[in-house]
Amino acid sequence: MAKKKTEKKEKKLGLFDFLNAIQQDQSTEFFDNLSDGDKKQYKYSKYMIHRFLSMNVHYSPIVNAVQRFTSIPERAHYLFLTNLIPRKKQFNKYIKSKKEAKYESWLIDLLAKHYSVSKKEAVDYLEIFYKQNKSELVRICEMYGIERKQIKKAGL
Repeated sequence: MAKKKTEKKEKKLGLFDFLNAIQQDQSTEFFDNLSDGDKKQYKYSKYMIHRFLSMNVHYSPIVNAVQRFTSIPERAHYLFLTNLIPRKKQFNKYIKSKKEAKYESWLIDLLAKHYSVSKKEAVDYLEIFYKQNKSELVRICEMYGIERKQIKKAGL
């Protein structure tokens, strides 16, 4: 009977391990004990580390200062952050962009077709129409046979 290999794979460290080390651990031994693969992972995680740390309003100036130096060595980067950021466990809410459409998609398509422009330019046109001349926008919609109920739903 053959013996089973009981090799344990070394766990790779990820972004949140680095964030916890910067915010809670703050020891130089953490970075010095990283494997070459983990140091490489840290190098590629610097952008996301900056992004997550900047979610705390108080850390934004610190993050802004450190990200200006793109060629800073990883160890110096880690030490800089650990010396400036207070040592405590914290939760920073990640800010996401809003995915809500400001204008109806059919209205954007209609203006893009009417003026023979891209959808992005049609959105710019809508900005102007909504601020200055809604009645002209209503006229264009009626010209293409859009029902009054649907026009009202679009806020016109």
